Amino acid sequence: MTLPLRALAAQSGLSVPPAELFARHAAHIRAIDPLLFRGELTAHGARVLRFTRLLTELGVPDPDGEAATVTYREAYRAAWAPLPGAAEVLHELRAAGLRLAVLTNYVREVQALKLAHFGLDALVDAVLCVEEVPAAKPDPRAYHAACAALAVTPAEAVMVGDSREKDVQGARRAGLRAVWVNRGSQAAPEPGVPVIAHLKELPGVLSLVPTG
Repeated sequence: MTLPLRALAAQSGLSVPPAELFARHAAHIRAIDPLLFRGELTAHGARVLRFTRLLTELGVPDPDGEAATVTYREAYRAAWAPLPGAAEVLHELRAAGLRLAVLTNYVREVQALKLAHFGLDALVDAVLCVEEVPAAKPDPRAYHAACAALAVTPAEAVMVGDSREKDVQGARRAGLRAVWVNRGSQAAPEPGVPVIAHLKELPGVLSLVPTG
């Protein structure tokens, strides 16, 4: 999100340290996401509200949330990039007979565009977005919905992701196994959870994920 936020700051004439801008933006996401998840806001409405609040907080007079959203989204889309080796890993897992699903706390409007943009949509069997599951991660119902979409039990499923809370801890509480993609976090590892730094390591560690 750094480049899109810098584009927004430049448009608004702001001089804010990137770390501070990122932290303030993240705080507004956390505050507004519950409204999005409950269906009280559309994805676009959530963005407009988020940037209106952020720019107001940073002292921009009469901020235009719509214009800010356009600036951010254009820079955001231009910065899209898949994890290195994503397509190759998905091909390898499918060739091994595994069924694959995307489970995300974001909206289909964005996630479907991302997957299609990189040709990854044809490599997964199901895509479950926040508006299509009973509750967002780390609620157990989110992972159980993904398992149902793949026709597997939680004990048969492995959640792979980079969020320690939403992709590892939540999944394990729901009865799934997990692999943590840790790309630099200093957080302590979860006992019994394999940790990889790059997605290309995933096929080699799946057989090492403990059961039960």
